[in-house]
Amino acid sequence: MTEAEWLACEDPEKLVNRAHRKKNLLTDRKFRLFAVACARAVWPRIASDNGRTAVEVAERYADDSATSHEVAVVLAAAIPSGGDEDSDDETSDDYKAGHALSAAVCTCFERKHFLYAATSAATAASDPQRARAGQCVMLRDIVGNPFRPAAFSPSWRTSTAITLAAQMYESRDFGAMPILADALQDAGCDNADVLDHCRSDGPHVRGCWVVDLVLGKE
Repeated sequence: MTEAEWLACEDPEKLVNRAHRKKNLLTDRKFRLFAVACARAVWPRIASDNGRTAVEVAERYADDSATSHEVAVVLAAAIPSGGDEDSDDETSDDYKAGHALSAAVCTCFERKHFLYAATSAATAASDPQRARAGQCVMLRDIVGNPFRPAAFSPSWRTSTAITLAAQMYESRDFGAMPILADALQDAGCDNADVLDHCRSDGPHVRGCWVVDLVLGKE
């Protein structure tokens, strides 16, 4: 895969396979957060509170803020929560809800299930192909560009930059990304890839490679 193909790809599986070729690019944490982002993209389709709780716990588990016991408990509650992914009518609400629930549940499993979370979430969406393309955008937001690894100076981690990044990370509201770009630039950041990513249209999700660099997350 060339850089141009990476940037244009609308097949999440191809991007994941390419990302796996570079060590530490798609860590367990980042891969789980990708699965979570996919599930959150079809949040209204996750009909049960137990399914939504599973996603929330998986998200916390990615950052070591939830225990494996908590994950097991929410999984036990979420798995029989409803939906019918085996329905013959692929446009039915039950069919879509079943796949949305599968996506939610898969966020709690180990990494071999994360791509299935993406597949299930895309199937649950109103426009599966558009959803897959959107998942590729989110994956690129999380792992960056493997063809252009960004050098990041610790001196750019000013208190202002860290505060902005932490607020966005916790709230999942990344509207202040352009302000983060200004803060990084004020700190001496001259990396065009970093600054351009902050000023791009996004979308940005938890695990965004620039926010992670500022917060020292992998």
